[in-house]
Amino acid sequence: MRIIINVISGKGGTGKTLLTAVMAELLANAGADVLAIDMDVFVRGLTALLYFHKNEVINITKKNEWPISAFFKNKSNMVKEKEIAICKYRSFDVIPSVAKVNEILCFSDIMPNSINEANEILKAILQYIPEKYDYVFLDSRAGFDELIAATHQISNFSLCVEEDDDISRITSDNLIKQLKEADVGKPVFRIINKARIMQKDDKFYGIEFLGNILFDTDVMNSFGTKEFWKEIEKSLYKEHLIKVWNKLAKKMELEIILEEKRVSPIGLQKLENHISMLSSVNRIFFVYGIIIMLLSFYLLFYESGFFEILVQEPKKLIGLFMYLLGSLLIIIPIFINNKK
Repeated sequence: MRIIINVISGKGGTGKTLLTAVMAELLANAGADVLAIDMDVFVRGLTALLYFHKNEVINITKKNEWPISAFFKNKSNMVKEKEIAICKYRSFDVIPSVAKVNEILCFSDIMPNSINEANEILKAILQYIPEKYDYVFLDSRAGFDELIAATHQISNFSLCVEEDDDISRITSDNLIKQLKEADVGKPVFRIINKARIMQKDDKFYGIEFLGNILFDTDVMNSFGTKEFWKEIEKSLYKEHLIKVWNKLAKKMELEIILEEKRVSPIGLQKLENHISMLSSVNRIFFVYGIIIMLLSFYLLFYESGFFEILVQEPKKLIGLFMYLLGSLLIIIPIFINNKK
C-alpha cells in the first residue's frame, strides 16, 4: 500500500526540504520505491536540488510533461496527452514544482480558492502518479492555507518540522491546532530539526514527538553543493534522522526499519552530540586537543613533582589556576546550551 507523507512546518527555514530529501534517499537505499513531490511552487527547494543534480539544465521537464505548477495553473483542465514530470534524483524520483527553476509564477493564478478546489487538484496529481511507489513525500510550503489543509487530508500522516526555539514552537503549535480543527483524523508528528540540545522528549511535546535531529555544521554548509551527499553519509544528521524514522515506523507500523551503521570519528557519541555545531574535522581536533592537554598536564606537573614546588611558590600556583581556568573557558561554551 502506498504511504503518503506530508512534510510541513509552521514557519520557513526549518529544513523541510533537507529532511525530505535525506529521508527519501535513506528509504530508497533500503529498497523502497520512493517519490518526492515539490509542492512548494514558489520557494521550490527540492526542484533546485534537482536542477543542480542535472548539471543546471534550465528546462527541468520535457515538453510533453507537467510539473506540479501546471496542475494549479490549469486547475482541472489538464491535457490528457501529457504526462506528469517524474525525474530521477539519485536513488529516488522527484516531481519538480516548475518546468524551469527560475520560472515566475503569479500567486493569484496558482493558489486554490478553497479546500475543495485544492483537493480536486491533488486528486488529479495523484491520478497521474504510477502505483509502484511505496512512499510518496509531499514537500509542502510553510504555514497554513487551503492547500496545506488539503495535503494533510490526502496523506496518511504529516510531519511537522520545527527548530528548537520559541517562535518555531509557537508557529508549529498554531499549524497543528488548525490542522486538528479540520477534523480529518490524520496524525501529525513533530520533529525538531537543526536542534542544539537533546533534552526535549515526549513529556515536553507529547506522544507525537519523534525526536531531535542535531544541528550538523558540515551538512548545513554543504547543502546544495556537490559535497552534500558525501557529508550526509558520515553525518550526525543522518544518524539522528534514522532514529526519528524508526520511531515513526514503530508508531505507524511501517515496514522499513533503517539500520544504524555510523561510527563516531572521535569514538565518543555523546561528546560528539554536544559539539555537533563544529565541523567533523574540528570535532576531532577539539577532542584530541583536550587529550593532549591532559597528558601534558600529567607529565609536566604530576610526574615531575611540580605540585610540591607549587605549594612553596604561590605565583606558580596562580599560573596553574589560570591555566585550568582557560581550559574550562574552551569547554563551557560548547556545553552551555544543555543548561538552558
